[in-house]
Amino acid sequence: MTNSTLQEIKGRLDVAEVIGGYIPIKKSGVNFKAVCPFHSEKTPSLMISPSKQIWHCFGCGEGGDVFGFVTRFENLEFKEALKILAEKAGVQLNTFRPLDQKEEDEKGLLLRINDFAARLFHQVLIKEQDGKNALEYLKRRGLNLETIKKWQIGFSPNDFHFLHKALQKKGLSEDLAVRAGVCVRNEKGNTYDRFRGRVTFPIYNYFGEIVGFSARILLDDGKSAKYINSPETLVYKKSETLFGLNFAKDLIRKKDEMVIVEGQMDCISLHQAGFTNVVAASGTAYNEQAAGFTKARRLSKNIKFCFDADSAGRMALRRAGGMLLRQGFRIKVIELKSAKDPDELVKKSPGLWAKAVSEAVWFLDYYINLAKENFEKDIVAQKHYLSEEVVPLIKFIEDPLEKDHYINELINKFGVSERVIKGQTAGSAPLKKNNTTGRINNHELFFGLEKEILGGIILYPEFANSALGLLAGGDFESYEVKKILEEALASKQAVQIDKNSSLAKEAVFMVESRLEEFSGDREVLIKQLTSSLRGLKLRSLKRQQNELLMNIKEAEEKGDRGLLGTLNIEFAEISRLRVKLEKGI
Repeated sequence: MTNSTLQEIKGRLDVAEVIGGYIPIKKSGVNFKAVCPFHSEKTPSLMISPSKQIWHCFGCGEGGDVFGFVTRFENLEFKEALKILAEKAGVQLNTFRPLDQKEEDEKGLLLRINDFAARLFHQVLIKEQDGKNALEYLKRRGLNLETIKKWQIGFSPNDFHFLHKALQKKGLSEDLAVRAGVCVRNEKGNTYDRFRGRVTFPIYNYFGEIVGFSARILLDDGKSAKYINSPETLVYKKSETLFGLNFAKDLIRKKDEMVIVEGQMDCISLHQAGFTNVVAASGTAYNEQAAGFTKARRLSKNIKFCFDADSAGRMALRRAGGMLLRQGFRIKVIELKSAKDPDELVKKSPGLWAKAVSEAVWFLDYYINLAKENFEKDIVAQKHYLSEEVVPLIKFIEDPLEKDHYINELINKFGVSERVIKGQTAGSAPLKKNNTTGRINNHELFFGLEKEILGGIILYPEFANSALGLLAGGDFESYEVKKILEEALASKQAVQIDKNSSLAKEAVFMVESRLEEFSGDREVLIKQLTSSLRGLKLRSLKRQQNELLMNIKEAEEKGDRGLLGTLNIEFAEISRLRVKLEKGI
């Protein structure tokens, strides 16, 4: 994609108008303000500049142009956001060609085949005699016609060549039908329908395109599987797909909460009852769906599971919850006390379901409660259960206070050995990327700090002199900021800096917005920038000290006195500068 095309799209769009189509915005002088959708806040900290065509959040540090906002908000790849914005701007993307055009063309054909199959199966269900029993079954299950049409539920006749022949009439090859997953080829080379005599549930991707099917048997012959699903294809990746996410994503983002259930009927029934932030996982191999959950994290990091209250459901919950805890999700469990599954409970009373959701317990508390219930009279078994099922999960909790709470509870209330706990919880939770909701992580805060300093260097010569005299390239974690300042940092003077990059424009916008907050008082702003400058340098010095301490320990173990002396001198110098800076703040 040429830069001129991107500029044409941006030139035809108003960044405030586009963002205002996603979230409420309010006029603030020549700019606009909004509550940031990328982290939890009540006071608006996201600023939008129509004149500069950029946005920035002072709360979490996110910012950029119109492409950056749509990519982040819609959870899209750049090329996908490009298509959306090009359509809004009325710009033809004639120059765009994928790296593998043949594969892209085939993906388009497979999506068309799936869409055709879904419409054909749906027509059989709604209008044909063959679908009468299936339609009655769905109505007995409590689904109304509006829901059936919304999800495009269908029925595949018990005919080996019903869809096969329909696709042939459309001129589509057998090979494509097999690659789409709707047909199967046996060892003899004969092709036939994969789904026969089954209720079909289309599986949609994030954008609402049909990528596959889950099909439930209507008449159980005692031999066939209850459900069969599409195989993985060019367009259907089980690891990236959460059933119902296309319908649920808006409310998930709005409520900052995603409910995950086991079955597709559970999911559809809850949507019909008005609970539309619900998705279903594709089977129970949750370790295979990491990519799908990682994508969903951009919508919300808060998950509530509701699985069947049997041993299989608890095992599935343990696997899924353990995996997602490692990814930084905040997990709760919805307990069903008067129904076997969500479908049954919501049919009894939507109010009962809403109550169960509101009373969900934290993931670790759920398993601690099971220990109390199941091993009340066997203390040894209880301790063993807790050390096997709960203790290994504690190390993945990000919040140190929350982690300490569970450690102390297991030691003081249950008598679990402190040695066992410390042995299994050594280390800390890994840093998580793309933290777009809830608390702001350190990386986001520091990136915002670095951008603010960049803006100050560009705008104010007196600040630039002090900043460039103090900083070095190693003080920055952001490669993008460091790259812009590369020559200036090397020469320790404000040489020509690229002010036309989107990052530089955003940095300038940050500082100009700060000046507006300080009622145009430049002196107060410079003091604020100087404080940020010292904070950045202090962080870098602390990082250097930690690295030196590890090197010193290694040199001591090796008995390398020469290296040890050099390292100690370096550590003393950094410590001296750190103390000087700390006194100056």
